[in-house]
Amino acid sequence: MFSNSITIGDKRVGGDSPVFFIAEAGVAHFGSFEKALKLVDLAVDAKADAVKFQTFRSVDMISSELKDWQDRMKTRELPFDDFSKIQTYCKQRGIIFMSTAHDDMSFEYLQSLNLPAYKIGSGEVNNWPYLEKVASLGKPVILSTGMYSFDEIEKTIDIFKQSGNKRLALLHCVTAYPVPPEEVNLRAIQTLRERFGTIVGYSDHTAGCHFPLAAVAMGAKVIEKHISLDFNIPNAQDWKVSCGPNDLGRLVSDIREIERGLGTGIKGLTKAEENSLVWARKSLVTSRPIKAGEVITPDLLVGKRPGTGISPSQMSAILGKKAKIDLAEDQVLRWEHIQ
Repeated sequence: MFSNSITIGDKRVGGDSPVFFIAEAGVAHFGSFEKALKLVDLAVDAKADAVKFQTFRSVDMISSELKDWQDRMKTRELPFDDFSKIQTYCKQRGIIFMSTAHDDMSFEYLQSLNLPAYKIGSGEVNNWPYLEKVASLGKPVILSTGMYSFDEIEKTIDIFKQSGNKRLALLHCVTAYPVPPEEVNLRAIQTLRERFGTIVGYSDHTAGCHFPLAAVAMGAKVIEKHISLDFNIPNAQDWKVSCGPNDLGRLVSDIREIERGLGTGIKGLTKAEENSLVWARKSLVTSRPIKAGEVITPDLLVGKRPGTGISPSQMSAILGKKAKIDLAEDQVLRWEHIQ
């Protein structure tokens, strides 16, 4: 039912295409437009495919019941118009701009920017009206599944099926900052792919860079990783799971190296191994001097490097035959030595 690959901007995602790497800037600008542009620069310099922000109005996203949280997030808002400017800057710098809306007004604004795809955060779990609205637009959708059960994912899948939108990618995610290693559950990536038949990926909330790399090895076609310019910030959590100028570029390059190393799955001699055949394989070698005319018996031969002589696999063809010439101890045996 779902597409094996989707197109986001000028990037093909899924199938046999390279991993689509999203640098999640989120709210790491802390309300500063200038810092938001620097986060774009960080993503570009690291060669990320996309940079993603979060668009919201705190009073529309959070009720007054959580006034402290509402006030905290208010300091991390950007005016709607700033996102249009960030999008323009992204185009100038050659990176895909994305943003996650956290309320209806923000989503309507993002629609006006004609984004190439929509990213739905894990916080929309069970928000069926919102999911229906996004699915109905027919654009590619990347959905994080933190806090979702399989039944809830199934319901979401049904929404996309009913809308006719086949362009869906599911990201395994655990919504904690940071996620303890024993709760990361990377095998869920394979389960999502097998059970729902969508493009799958991984949205990372761990400290460090090793789990996204492991996710690529397990078949993730989309990787999302938080980025930040600031660390050790009180009353903030994203920085705990973020890459910065010192390690984001390395993460992206390591992902590219790992995906090159995944290969075809077919086992055989590689080109790089051809030069190893001579020194790494073994030959039959004499265990003591052998006289011309002496019958070859198993105790006269051992397997040793290099592989320039008769292979040990040919032992049965040698036994019972006679030496054509005198052979010294520790001499590599070749067919011309045998009668």
